[in-house]
Amino acid sequence: MAKLTILCQLNGGCMGCCGHDFVSKGKIKEAVLRNTKEFKEINSEDKKELLQFRNRARENDLRFGVCRNLIELDGVLFCPLHPALNQEDLREGHCDVDHLCKTALEFAKWNKAEQKRFLLFVKSKKLDNLDYSLMMDNNLLLEEFD
Repeated sequence: MAKLTILCQLNGGCMGCCGHDFVSKGKIKEAVLRNTKEFKEINSEDKKELLQFRNRARENDLRFGVCRNLIELDGVLFCPLHPALNQEDLREGHCDVDHLCKTALEFAKWNKAEQKRFLLFVKSKKLDNLDYSLMMDNNLLLEEFD
């Protein structure tokens, strides 16, 4: 069962766990744009087509370091296979559904006041979702937070 944390949906969504060895912010945008285009070509209401979308590439066949299932609609990064959008977790067997970054793991240990302070800290940075994701992925926000 996938672990949930508010940090994954903060700042327009984090994509830090949706790949590795990210090439650059420009290449991430290009990968997400291409993924989104491919996603729009399917009937996203149909489970069979969602699975075909998922299976169009092997799980470790990343585009510029980005999972081929990561898309962006209305400025929000997300995985259309996520259980929040489906009756079941369609990511199973295709990605590490239980992955949490170091920041999310530490955040879960903090009391509510410390968590609120971190959320305000992130908000004060005024990051777009890609910068937020990259800083979460490489633990920079955790390191900057005192």
